[in-house]
Amino acid sequence: MGQKSNPNSFHLKKKTSIVFGGSHRSIEYSTILREYLSASSNLISFFEKNHCLIKECFFTLSSDKSFITIFISFLILKRLKKKQGKNQKIKVKNVPLFETTLIARNLFNVLKKFGHVGSKRIILQNLRRVALKAQKKRFSVKHSEAKSFLKSFNKEIYFESGLLLFCLLNITRNNASLISKFIARFFRIFHRTKKINKFLLFLSKFLQCVEFICLKENLIQGLKIQIKGRFSGASRSRIRIFEKGCIPLQTVVSKIDYSLIHVNTSYGVFGVKVWVFE
Repeated sequence: MGQKSNPNSFHLKKKTSIVFGGSHRSIEYSTILREYLSASSNLISFFEKNHCLIKECFFTLSSDKSFITIFISFLILKRLKKKQGKNQKIKVKNVPLFETTLIARNLFNVLKKFGHVGSKRIILQNLRRVALKAQKKRFSVKHSEAKSFLKSFNKEIYFESGLLLFCLLNITRNNASLISKFIARFFRIFHRTKKINKFLLFLSKFLQCVEFICLKENLIQGLKIQIKGRFSGASRSRIRIFEKGCIPLQTVVSKIDYSLIHVNTSYGVFGVKVWVFE
């Protein structure tokens, strides 16, 4: 067996330029990694509590360590809001953009402990706006085709978010984490209700839509979704697989974006895996 290493360490080396030792003191890399992951996880949880899905969250340092930049790309979802009274109706409202200065300040304080003091900048990329602009201009025809293909789910809360994900698959890369978080969020909501079967049917229809539009134009080569757990509280776990296209998992040359999310439910822990062959 070869030596195992933490893949997050490669992520940190790629995104940042942290000095491991200095003239006055020497800092262990494990300490920097722990502080970095704790600060970034707090930032991600802050966005997710406000009904957002995080695609990327990292910070970069300039070569002279005098300029710090935090980059966050997120997709705003719609949330349910119930009215009190006899006739309870469900309304869907957009979540406004919120302030992130407090969490970002904690991340800057962590960097300050390790001697990285300088100018600061936060870059927020709203993927919802990016997808809506593409739907109106570049992918209006594809959007109308996908909307007509999934029109039987137009009254569901995940319908519009699914169309935004379909648009992002056409114009951006590395969307496996975004798809897995989208599935995990709504699976956690519907796993005890009868709507879970309709949501799983939506996933199969979504992949058929990807096959008819994206795969034919070679925008992506394949998409695979795997959900494993105790469906409907069964005594044993089962695996549901949704796959379209080609997913060569035995080669190293192929560029495959992979994501794994664990969903904590009342029936136990479900695992959601997503492979995107770009």
